[in-house]
Amino acid sequence: MEQTNKLSFKYKLLAAIVAIALVILSTVGVFQYFRAKALAQEVENQYVRAFHDLVDYTRDVDVLLKKSLLATDAGQMSATASEIFMQTAAAKACLAQLPTENDHLGQTSKFLSQTGDYTSYLSAKIINNGMVTDEEFNNLTQLSAHATAISDGLAELQSQLYDKNLSLDSVIGLTAHANEDSEENSEPGGLYQLEQNFQDYPSLIYDGPFSEHIEQLEALMLKGKPELAQDRALSIARSFLGAERSGGLAFLSDSNGTIPTYSFSTTREDGSNISIAVTKQGGAVLWMLDSRNVASEKIDTEKAIMLASDFLKQNGFNNMKESYYEKAANTLTINFAYTENNIIMYPDLVKVKVALDDGSIVGFESQGYIMSHTKRNLPEIKITENEARDKVKRHLNIKNVKLAVIPLDSRREVLCYELRGDLNGQNYLIYINAQTGNEERILLLLESDEGYLTM
Repeated sequence: MEQTNKLSFKYKLLAAIVAIALVILSTVGVFQYFRAKALAQEVENQYVRAFHDLVDYTRDVDVLLKKSLLATDAGQMSATASEIFMQTAAAKACLAQLPTENDHLGQTSKFLSQTGDYTSYLSAKIINNGMVTDEEFNNLTQLSAHATAISDGLAELQSQLYDKNLSLDSVIGLTAHANEDSEENSEPGGLYQLEQNFQDYPSLIYDGPFSEHIEQLEALMLKGKPELAQDRALSIARSFLGAERSGGLAFLSDSNGTIPTYSFSTTREDGSNISIAVTKQGGAVLWMLDSRNVASEKIDTEKAIMLASDFLKQNGFNNMKESYYEKAANTLTINFAYTENNIIMYPDLVKVKVALDDGSIVGFESQGYIMSHTKRNLPEIKITENEARDKVKRHLNIKNVKLAVIPLDSRREVLCYELRGDLNGQNYLIYINAQTGNEERILLLLESDEGYLTM
């Protein structure tokens, strides 16, 4: 009997423990449920806030663009363009906060970028005594019309969200995105539908980083040159590397990007490898990388620059002038630019990386040179060096002046005077347009034991 009572007590105790555990688990489960629900609500609130802010910013852009159509005074246009730039940037930030599934909103993002940039371009043109052409005014008019359509569309979506006629997922396009490949093939809505407004969006060609022509650029150095077979490209790669380093070099992959290439690779016994890419058209080496460990530094900067310069000459890169360099991990990376008639062509850039233990070339990249190198017809120089100096001499202690061709954000090239000097202990490079006298660019030159860098 006593034994039976003990067993009964144990069962009761076990049942009580299980009951308590179930209560605890249930409590934890309920807590986790409500916590997850609260977190989900918090995330949704962030999406809602971002969407409402997007509506406000695009409405402001719409109003400002309408005002810009009548702005002819430089000060007024500058103020309007500056406000448009800030509002479009804020709208893009709101767009970026919406769910990552919303990757189909590329045209909306592009519109905001181009609008801010294009109005800034027109503002700079007016400030420099330029006139807005009929084509530019037409572009601005079309941008304004698209801004109105987007603003009205967003306002309508906001109204439906307030009235609970649409869910948040429907408004921001998640539902439409999910249904794109569904059998029902339902009509997309929300923000996704607004993308359809860009079917007749104007193609903007102007002097800015979001100009349409940048996406259509071709490699000038390769223009008109024949296509190469893979085996011919391999032969070029072996010749570039030399017999000692090209053993075992074999095809790795091909690329059909901006500059289509064949890539080749070989691996050493120590696990390091050498990779190299040769352009399909023309057979130019686009890049090379030797991953071997460079354990020590035995060669000084001057010697490394000389070795890199000799390497370029051996591979057909003539008239190259070193500009800036950077030292890291016992290697020195030097930027070389093409020169002609003592004018530096900064777009024609080649980078060479030298190992400081034995002076071998462990890195090479020539994309700038391949994209830009061509026979140039430089414009007539209309201002003198002294006039260029007068633009900056009140502030800058000028040490050196030379002519240089520089690329703008739009990839358009301009011939400038490069004035190098210092102010309050800082070194600067200032570029004055040799035709107009405009100040095209100001760069801060950072010098250290590791090299020279520009910002």
